[in-house]
Amino acid sequence: MLKQGRFPISRPERDELRTIMESVPLPIDMCDFINDWKNIVASLNVVDDAPERDDPEPPMASGPSVVIHENPDFGRTLRTQVGLHVDLPPRLYEPFVDHFTAAVGVGVEINLARTNPDQYMRRGKVRKPTEAEANFVPLMIRVISDGSIWGGGILLRGFEQWWTKNRTDAESLVRQIPTILAAEQYGDDNFHIALADLSSSTVEQVITVLTESKIEEILGAVPPIPVFKYPPM
Repeated sequence: MLKQGRFPISRPERDELRTIMESVPLPIDMCDFINDWKNIVASLNVVDDAPERDDPEPPMASGPSVVIHENPDFGRTLRTQVGLHVDLPPRLYEPFVDHFTAAVGVGVEINLARTNPDQYMRRGKVRKPTEAEANFVPLMIRVISDGSIWGGGILLRGFEQWWTKNRTDAESLVRQIPTILAAEQYGDDNFHIALADLSSSTVEQVITVLTESKIEEILGAVPPIPVFKYPPM
């Protein structure tokens, strides 16, 4: 993956990888990439610095867990370490995913209307999603957060349908988002979540849930999470 995907890694990460690989007994049958690790490490996409970011706001001991930014400048939002984009306009879907794919770590688009059906056909019978399938979105967010070098971005399309048909699950995720993003601020990761395809009334309901959400106390004092609210189309 490192060779074919040209994923950016830092110099300390490259050095750590070299140290690990030097302790692996070789050769390993049917593992050509591991056996050729020296050439792969030599050809890695090594970068000097993390992506440029705006200076973070100073930690706050108490107060709201989010701060709402109306009609934000998209380019500037991407320079913040973390952020939640509410009702991202269609013209920004591709730039959002492309930015996090190319410049950060991982960019993913998920259509909730397809991945969170109320029921579907399985083996010729109508079935409800399993618990694992119902928790698909939180799982994907965690995987993207944990599995990339500097973080990433996840675009959730079809949010209106999920909010309407699975309100409890959708609202639960929204309440978790401030804590998810606050946790990222303890590391060096750059992580953004975007909600798309919302009605105006759902946007206001989501904002209300966010402003009432609390960040888990275990994280201590953290700055408010920026929420970028885009104007209706």
